[in-house]
Amino acid sequence: MSKSVKRIVKNSFFQTFGAFGITGLNFVMMLSYARLLGPVDYGSLVTSQAQVLVWTLLVDLGLTSGLIGSLTSAEGGKTELARQGFRAFDLVLRVLVLRLAGAVVGATAIYFLARAQHEPGSALFWQDLAFTPHLFALGLQQTAIAFASYRHRQGYAVIANLIGMAVTVVLALWLAYRGESLAWLLLAQSWGGFLTSFLIFGYFGLHYFRRKRRGQSRRIERHPRGPWGISAWRALARDAWPYAIVFAVTVLWQRLDQIMATYLLGKESGGQYALAVRLVTIPVFVATSVSFALFPDLQRVGRDAPERVRLILGALGKLIYRYGILTVAALLALVGFGLVPLVPKFRPALELLPYFVPGIWAFWMHTFLVNALFGVRQYRAVVRAHLLSLLVYLPAVFCLPRFFDLYGVVASFNIFCFSLTFLTFRSAKHCGLLPASYSPFSAYTAAERDLWATLPATQGRKI
Repeated sequence: MSKSVKRIVKNSFFQTFGAFGITGLNFVMMLSYARLLGPVDYGSLVTSQAQVLVWTLLVDLGLTSGLIGSLTSAEGGKTELARQGFRAFDLVLRVLVLRLAGAVVGATAIYFLARAQHEPGSALFWQDLAFTPHLFALGLQQTAIAFASYRHRQGYAVIANLIGMAVTVVLALWLAYRGESLAWLLLAQSWGGFLTSFLIFGYFGLHYFRRKRRGQSRRIERHPRGPWGISAWRALARDAWPYAIVFAVTVLWQRLDQIMATYLLGKESGGQYALAVRLVTIPVFVATSVSFALFPDLQRVGRDAPERVRLILGALGKLIYRYGILTVAALLALVGFGLVPLVPKFRPALELLPYFVPGIWAFWMHTFLVNALFGVRQYRAVVRAHLLSLLVYLPAVFCLPRFFDLYGVVASFNIFCFSLTFLTFRSAKHCGLLPASYSPFSAYTAAERDLWATLPATQGRKI
């Protein structure tokens, strides 16, 4: 097995393990909230949370993937002279400054919106503000995880993320069982990213000082006002702007449906939809985690051997087409039937789950298409697909719930997923990532069969 394939398998394992771990913790917290709070209070809590999470688009700014892209580009210089200005710490510091500035802007906007909607000092005013520290925690956490992924320490990043999540879940549930207000529950959930980033940066800091003490540090003498300062900002801007737009579109898709469900249909309907969509995140989170595990290596493959991206994408597309929809349906059926006796007040939420299956299947397809396009740096194609999908989604999420209630919200969710899959599939063919005659239901090619044969789980099996 090649070194890159081994790394992809290992990183995918860690990310999948972390995805299931975090999903499990979220599942426990969500189920406990549902049983303790009921649809109305649960809908109110999740809507206050969503109104903060919308502003994460100012914190992310595309810098998670942009940081990895700029680091791998700098690392890939062909000569030692070309790499003399490469300093990962400088890039990380710049990312942190940008993200914390975005968190300040987002927190300020949340404060003024809360003042406009509620009496300052009231319970609802503090409830809308309580989750705001998450913006600052997220900026630190995402930067730490991106740097760990670049350094091939995804396993440690996953463990640190799980620890931060576990501590906040335990604290939030303890407060919920004590009967504390929704504001205290939101505040308890907001700070886990601080702990995760402390563990990750602490690990690399300790490793650096140990190497420095042994005289093994290769850090180049700093010239903060030299040409590297300008090139660092340019490297981040070059690799971050498309991710910023894509993330902003994704955040609007993920949060507007919850906000519309609550404000158009009421808090109880918002609570029902909140439970349903959080159960849906189980298969969604698995796909995004595996995709994120592939991303650093796809960046390197796209830089050094773009033809390999075409092979990997073609094989993954056929695999998801064959088995994705059945896997999604099985996961949601297992979760839905298991929860019926546990949360009887949320039966309408569980009845929504089958209607999400086509959209999640399409989401799985588009996730890998998007990462492949990013891997070969076809930024404009990805941005265009996301913006067009958002234009299709916005009228749907504002109009369909008025006529079809919660089923209209689910329909708008699916419409966005299918629009994005269709547009990214066309872009992949246009950019040459997929053959013009490619079809996901066609048989595997000889090269694709050889690719599967390199994985331990498929050795000796006929594909």
